Amino acid sequence: MNRAAPQYQSITQQTVVEQVMAQLKQMIASDHYRPGDKLPTEQELAARFGVGRSSIREAMKVFQHLGVLASKAAKGTFVQDRANISLEAITWALLLGNDDLVDVFELREAIESICFRRLATGVNRGDAAARDAMTALHREVDAMAAAAQRGDQRAIAEADYRFHEQIISAGGNRLFEAIYHTLQAFMTEEIAQSYQNMTRLQDAATDHGEILQTIEDAPVDDAVARHADHFARTRELLRLRPRE
Repeated sequence: MNRAAPQYQSITQQTVVEQVMAQLKQMIASDHYRPGDKLPTEQELAARFGVGRSSIREAMKVFQHLGVLASKAAKGTFVQDRANISLEAITWALLLGNDDLVDVFELREAIESICFRRLATGVNRGDAAARDAMTALHREVDAMAAAAQRGDQRAIAEADYRFHEQIISAGGNRLFEAIYHTLQAFMTEEIAQSYQNMTRLQDAATDHGEILQTIEDAPVDDAVARHADHFARTRELLRLRPRE
């Protein structure tokens, strides 16, 4: 199938490198260039954009650092597959944002809800990987119970984080895992804060244990509803008001 030729626009304003990057991004997003495609040379792009080669080179360097492009000696510059995208960029985008706790909590809930349904479905089908994930989850519940007996809130929070991390991992989405790992600092503090408002620390192990029991004994939709209840309860402990 033939693809339409990309439309190049001359760069006339300031922030030349950023404009070069914007046009290249648009060309990739609109399928003019796809993973594996070779880009025009620096000289060709400079002529088409009406800018100096140094601006093209700087834009290329940024995209190469992000994993969007790859330069191959004597062959040229090629568009990369998504698997090569640098997760560091995602990390900094999240860490440097002005997101409040509600934003972070909603991001966590949205990601985990998808993964939880996949896990519950896998258990319902008898998938071996899902059963292995359940074994790991039960270990974390046991760790929460032991930490509660010691009155160790930090240890409970760490086990809680690992519990939810295991759910994300079971979802099989590499990008979800990367985002969750990036948010670890936010997540750990959020979880620890919830325990400060909890009457009985043992309730943490009980709550998470009931989630696993529902996965094992109830239909998938019931398990998903129980998981949603857990997030609603955590919202209350954190005194977070859902956005309208």
